[in-house]
Amino acid sequence: MNSAEKATQALAYLQKYSPDMYAKYLEFTKKLAEGDTLPHKTLELILVACSVMSQCEMCIALHVENAATLGASREEILQAANMAVAMGGSPKLMYLMYVFEALEELFE
Repeated sequence: MNSAEKATQALAYLQKYSPDMYAKYLEFTKKLAEGDTLPHKTLELILVACSVMSQCEMCIALHVENAATLGASREEILQAANMAVAMGGSPKLMYLMYVFEALEELFE
């Protein structure tokens, strides 16, 4: 099971065992995404950078996949991930491995 599948499974457990909390979480994130200020692809690229900053493997896999689905290129995804490295230094650089793994699954 890859990281994106693990993340999906984690969210399914949350929905099953904490449906009220999960519903509020979805409501919150949906509201954030509803705005028309930033294109959805740009939001996903920001989330790629945030995922690297947070050092969340499952988040990286999900948001790289989402960004690619919305038309982001490999280069755009890597630029977003590298912005996190610029802000977070060497620990964030090490997490680029998970970006590379997700990209290999999607683009190769």
